[in-house]
Amino acid sequence: MRGHALLDLACGTGKSFEPLMRRGFRVTACDASPGMLAEASIRAPEATLVHADIRELPALGSFDLVTCFDDSLNYLADEDELAAAFAGMARNLRAGGLALFDLNSLRAYRTTFATDSVSEHDGVVFAWRGLGAPDAGPGCVAEARIDVFFTRTDGVYERVPTHHRQRHFERRRVLDLLARAGLECVAVHGVLGDASLDGVADEDHHLKVLYTARRAEGGDA
Repeated sequence: MRGHALLDLACGTGKSFEPLMRRGFRVTACDASPGMLAEASIRAPEATLVHADIRELPALGSFDLVTCFDDSLNYLADEDELAAAFAGMARNLRAGGLALFDLNSLRAYRTTFATDSVSEHDGVVFAWRGLGAPDAGPGCVAEARIDVFFTRTDGVYERVPTHHRQRHFERRRVLDLLARAGLECVAVHGVLGDASLDGVADEDHHLKVLYTARRAEGGDA
């Protein structure tokens, strides 16, 4: 790729774009949550932050790179919503620009979303309850509940429950939807446990798959 103009979709608190900002990228980022954007503005006041839904993404500029990481696309309800997100990516890419995004694999839904776990970090307890099935099939919908327990100033534990519903998207359908949006898939990598990339993506081996797509030179989105 060339250029350093980045649009990060579903940016959350800014952790996803912060490493790229340190490498010289000029960052525009969006999220549907005003609370997340408020945290991102503290983390990176120099970034341009926009309140926007990736399913209805307006034209924000002509970017060299568009990214969308950390399960964000898996929360979309169906292929129509994924197609809308891809169209928004294409709408904001210059000719020849790249889009990078990850999607959870079948292994993630057959393992992480089908098991229970409890962990603690800095005194905060996370209780994960996977509601999925170990034999989940392509295109499945998987759900999980997370209870977060933390100590208030009065010493009493408070519980914050959340419910998560995600969909698996088959690679062949992802490639088809990218093509319809005017984006050419140029690489598909498996993501290893240490976040490094494997040259061959395997839905039964990797928990995540990273896609790289390019908007055609001189093409219309």
